[in-house]
Amino acid sequence: MTTRIGALIILLGVAMFVARAFNWVDSEAADIAATLAVVVGALVVAVDGEPSPPRPPRPPRS
Repeated sequence: MTTRIGALIILLGVAMFVARAFNWVDSEAADIAATLAVVVGALVVAVDGEPSPPRPPRPPRS
């Protein structure tokens, strides 16, 4: 579920970049918002990644 939300956030950021490229939006704030959306979306996807495998047990001390 979190991966889908992250992907949606990334797509919204890309849509803002496209709007800026076609001059539908003429604002520096749009650039900042689009960049932050892509970064936050990527972080959301990364956090939801596969859990790390369990650590092997430590050998007993001698």
